[in-house]
Amino acid sequence: MAVKYWTGKADLYEIDYDNGGGGTAHVPVAGEVLYVNGSEATEYATVQAWSITGGAWATNNAAGKMWVYSATAAFIANLEEDEELEDADANVVVDITAVAIAARITGDWQVAGNWGTGEDPAVPLADDEVIFDSRSSLAPTEGMLDGESGAVAQCTFDLLHFKTGYTAGVASAAEPLCCAPDRVVIEGTGTYYILNGKTSQGTDSTIANTIINNTAAIVYLYSNATGGFSSVYTNIAVVGGTVTGAYYTLETDVGINITELLIAPTSNRISDATVTIEKDATCGIIHLNSGTLTIDSACQYLYQMGGICYFGSDLGAAPETALDITVKLLLYGGTFYWRPDDSGNDAYIKQAHIFGGKFDASGTTNNDRAKVLGAGAGYNITVYTGALMYLNNNRGNITKAAGSKIYNMGGTIKLDSNCDMSLTYDT
Repeated sequence: MAVKYWTGKADLYEIDYDNGGGGTAHVPVAGEVLYVNGSEATEYATVQAWSITGGAWATNNAAGKMWVYSATAAFIANLEEDEELEDADANVVVDITAVAIAARITGDWQVAGNWGTGEDPAVPLADDEVIFDSRSSLAPTEGMLDGESGAVAQCTFDLLHFKTGYTAGVASAAEPLCCAPDRVVIEGTGTYYILNGKTSQGTDSTIANTIINNTAAIVYLYSNATGGFSSVYTNIAVVGGTVTGAYYTLETDVGINITELLIAPTSNRISDATVTIEKDATCGIIHLNSGTLTIDSACQYLYQMGGICYFGSDLGAAPETALDITVKLLLYGGTFYWRPDDSGNDAYIKQAHIFGGKFDASGTTNNDRAKVLGAGAGYNITVYTGALMYLNNNRGNITKAAGSKIYNMGGTIKLDSNCDMSLTYDT
């Protein structure tokens, strides 16, 4: 295991060199300015890092690649084969070989020169700890496909950590960062696109723990695998930030796969955490302590202690089906808005205990969609003292499954006018 730091610079260039040492066994220094011999006033750049693929500095025949930044326009335009780069004291450091200066490599994950300073930096590999901090203000933008950063030799980092003080984010919607580390921690600001994946959409992958803890972070989480394979986020904890469990469309379409999601902003400030789960997600258990959750997929369990949950949004011309809570809803506080845009007109909540807060199905959003409470005998809805359940959507299309019961244990239930209600008492 090694710790790799992202050190990407704006306008980083790659140079091939030989005769390293220049006759004086001079070793370059990170941060040192090198000048083109004979054009010192206008052609120069700053050293970021270098590799050695042959020879040695001590014998004046080192060869390899060098990465430089803050290069002058004349340096970029005029650098040629066999020119010499020298330090401020006119000591020759290297000669330029046939490939004088490559295209700009700013933001490329696969370029070693973006991963450290000094000699022999290296692209992160499996079991490494990958760190982004204030060393760089530049986001990686390429080299992150499932066959690149997602390759087996690279993607299974021990840790992917964006630290406080890092502001640039990572990747883009057009090329998210494909990887499968054990842990992802996002404490920086900026916008982050993370694709849980390995090798291809035909390979299983897992990210065991994901923590988002910065209210200014914007995070998109995707799953890559499909077709009988899965890319699973085992545990996601959102302490602060705006997070989307996104629908991935760059290859075969797939929704995010989450085993357990915790939304728990510091001091329960609702404004600190906003989470959206887009369509076709696989969701196991969701804990909403506070914050705002919008979900357009089914889930198994939803435990809500506070905050706001919008179970469904207006999906326009592309409604979904099976937008159900398939095991149980437990509402202790906050507000739960039940409004799935389910074109099957049969979205259901299998079982619910409304201990507190407000269960609200009375709004106008998707109120044309029929919904069902319960799922047959033994799967009931219970409303407890102090809790509110509003079913009065003026549509008369919220029904109870045959065999299920709605128990009022001292709460308040509001129904539509002309609702046919049957009263029984269990004693």
